[in-house]
Amino acid sequence: MLYRRALTREMALTTGAVLTVLVAIALVVLFIRLLGDVARGELANEAVFAFLGFSLLYFLPVLMTIALFAGVLMPLSRMWRDSEMVIWFNAGLSLTQWLRPVLMFALPFALVILLLTLALNPWAQAKKNDYRQDLQSRSDSSLIAPGMFAESGSAGRVYYVESLNPLTGVIRNVFMQSRLDGKLGLVVAKEGSHTELPDGSRYLVFKEGRRYEGIPGHLDYRVVQFKRYWMRLDPVVVGQSQPGIRQAPPGRLFADDSPPARAELLWRLGVPVSALVLAAMAIPLSFVNTRARRSWGLIVALLVYFIYNNLLSLTQAWVAQGKLGPWSGMLTPHVVMLLAVVTLFYLRSQPALFRRRRA
Repeated sequence: MLYRRALTREMALTTGAVLTVLVAIALVVLFIRLLGDVARGELANEAVFAFLGFSLLYFLPVLMTIALFAGVLMPLSRMWRDSEMVIWFNAGLSLTQWLRPVLMFALPFALVILLLTLALNPWAQAKKNDYRQDLQSRSDSSLIAPGMFAESGSAGRVYYVESLNPLTGVIRNVFMQSRLDGKLGLVVAKEGSHTELPDGSRYLVFKEGRRYEGIPGHLDYRVVQFKRYWMRLDPVVVGQSQPGIRQAPPGRLFADDSPPARAELLWRLGVPVSALVLAAMAIPLSFVNTRARRSWGLIVALLVYFIYNNLLSLTQAWVAQGKLGPWSGMLTPHVVMLLAVVTLFYLRSQPALFRRRRA
């Protein structure tokens, strides 16, 4: 019908716009956070964009839920403000008849969210942990970046290079500080490069420079001028960590009866269900008083979302701690919100009730 096509088109445009804005904000916040990790030496600069993608994928289900909620709420609120809803009601439509187009629009979003939470996000988090371990096990050469001081966690070295040729791998104007047996060593060279020998050992080769070695506070420093200076790079040995419950595949969660596994499964299944419930709740919450031109529904909608999200987190924590059964924890927040949806539909469908109370 006409109202379904018009509503679906407007919901699609609004949801897409809101999701684009939310993703842009999330990217900026995550990028700034990752740059802080790089500045503190906790993350290699080459891993910024990979970790940015992993982090965005982790938050994408929540962003899609918020975008869907706003994408249903805002077009219906506009229709109330422009008195279009009154025209449709006079044409014979009831408030409950808006449920079908809204849920038909929200169902594909819920399926995508289910795919993300159930399968893609655990895989992405597992790959993120593997990548982090791979970065930690690399040699000091992976830390070297032009214009930045980089500290090696394994050998107590600090590096600084002025420029790096990405094609040849040659670094220029190199500075390196190291400590060995209480002595401080400084190496200054015009250029350097990474070299790997046939036996697999790797070295940093500095050319045309000086090395200063001595004990801080003493005057007996030794100065060595060299044409080539070879420094061995030993890889860091990192123990393999076992994947956590958040990285567990769906099959493992369904087969595991432990409270943490049930709590994680509750969250993964609860997010897409909450997207459908919030989409249905947006219909009665979209009411706008056309005379006063005010809508408390947007404020109430924001509170409803935070209450629903916190209720999911609370039941997940209780299930993980064994205070609540898995079925009770899975059904309680959704049943409570569904009762709220039914109550809002009933109250919004009985305008005479409000008039009698005012009188």
